[in-house]
Amino acid sequence: VYQISPLTIKKYAEVKNVISKTDDEDAKLIRDFGEKMEMSLYKPKKENLEYLDQELNLWQDLEQEKARFSLKLKSLRQKARLNENVIKHYESLIKGIEKNIEKLLKRLPKLEDEELKDNKKLLKSISGIGEKTSLLLLVATNHFKDFGHPKSVSKYFGVAPRMYHSGNKKITIGKCRTTKGHIRSILYICSWSAVKSNAQCKALYERILEKGKCKKLALMAVCNKLLRQAFGIIKSKQEYQPDFAK
Repeated sequence: VYQISPLTIKKYAEVKNVISKTDDEDAKLIRDFGEKMEMSLYKPKKENLEYLDQELNLWQDLEQEKARFSLKLKSLRQKARLNENVIKHYESLIKGIEKNIEKLLKRLPKLEDEELKDNKKLLKSISGIGEKTSLLLLVATNHFKDFGHPKSVSKYFGVAPRMYHSGNKKITIGKCRTTKGHIRSILYICSWSAVKSNAQCKALYERILEKGKCKKLALMAVCNKLLRQAFGIIKSKQEYQPDFAK
């Protein structure tokens, strides 16, 4: 079995100058792609990683629901007249979500095997990456086994810059956004502490600011740096060394 991004097939259709879109045309195009292009076999995650991925997605959904109801409750309390029944209902919903989150957090350690525990310990040695971030990164990347280069990891999480150079026109379009927005937002929060405690990230952050760039761009570069450090540490199986030099 091969797993190919739909965007790859779409770009392939543009190269082939296919203008019609039907089920028959799509089937022919996918077959033609499979016959002519080199692909790597799809390797599914371990059972515990698959379950962890589902649990973490549920955790994200519960946190979003809790935040939504909390904001709704906060706005209701600003009104001149309050319906106590509505307030109590929102409070009970929030308490119910909090109980479900507690149950979920108790289930997570039961799904962790020795490999995950060891790699999580390695990642937590990086200044700026904690328990939750290390777990999310390892589950999302299958212990970085699906990636052969740190650049591909940065692209996967949407923190790699996109450049457009053509003649005299040179612009930075932005970041290559992906569906990993939740993990990207957590990495952005990690960058706040990384610029204070991680020597390499701090040097990178200050160097970008000295060039006159904005703080947000510098923090995104720190996110990229954290991913590269995580990739190198898992591949080498060595803890983070602040004074490391090639």
